[in-house]
Amino acid sequence: MSDQDSRVVVTIGVFDGVHAGHRQVLAIGRRIANELDVTFVAATFDPPPKQFFNLENYRGLLTLPSRRAKLLSDNGADQVKILKFDKQMSEMAPESFIKDVIVGEIAAKVVVVGSNFRFGKESAGSIETLRDFSTKYDFEIHVVELVGDTQTWSSTRIRTALVNGEVTHAAEMLGRPHRITGEVVHGDHRGRELGYPTANLDIEGDLLIPQDGVYAGLLTVDGEVHPTAVSIGTNPTFEGVIGRRVEAYVLDKAGLDLYGKTADLDFLAHIRGMAAFNSIDDLLIAMNSDVTKAREITSNYLNSH
Repeated sequence: MSDQDSRVVVTIGVFDGVHAGHRQVLAIGRRIANELDVTFVAATFDPPPKQFFNLENYRGLLTLPSRRAKLLSDNGADQVKILKFDKQMSEMAPESFIKDVIVGEIAAKVVVVGSNFRFGKESAGSIETLRDFSTKYDFEIHVVELVGDTQTWSSTRIRTALVNGEVTHAAEMLGRPHRITGEVVHGDHRGRELGYPTANLDIEGDLLIPQDGVYAGLLTVDGEVHPTAVSIGTNPTFEGVIGRRVEAYVLDKAGLDLYGKTADLDFLAHIRGMAAFNSIDDLLIAMNSDVTKAREITSNYLNSH
């Protein structure tokens, strides 16, 4: 194979969530790669530049790099390249990024990017910059216009929805429920004492946890999917609870021992906000109602998917 034959079609971006807009870009990249009979590479930044520059105020990730890579592969990429975004990369001039990364490291023949793509130091590089240097560095550029519903689909929109507890709306934009992953760890076992034993999740990485409240979800452990009622928050009915907790109560299945296992938790619908109750009896009434609603929501979802 000649050097020319080994060059690739590449799409570059953060691709956090691999949402509907990202999949549009991936579909076009896949088509071009098929037409040219070359490899299609998806390159994703880790961490996202916005997180690198503003860690304290960053809302969280929709996908960890490992899952993002799988989603990119599932949506057409032959190879996934994770670009380490560090101080050195953050200070690269746009031409250096083109020369050293796009052409040098990735060997791009065609670059497919969304119309809002920015790169290089202080985000100085744009679509126009790519066009300006495309002849010098011998690559083509294909720009994909952003798509959406009433607004452009974006990871920022999805994060905002999740921060507001709008997990169903987030799922519409993602094309699937938002997922967080973590190890099942021991909590204070208060749920067990109330008759609702929960799996407490120690969430991996910087995954975005939705707004405090009660949700219907699906907990997947060892390949088995469990309908679940989820509580996120600090348990305001009880004193002395420190920090937010993610607790999943598996519906209608007693005796599960999930401690030490890694679980995926998908959010299907918001049931209610977090509240402090005046008595344990009032709390139990609310929990009974939550479980009934979660059972109905998860059953409808599984029957339709």
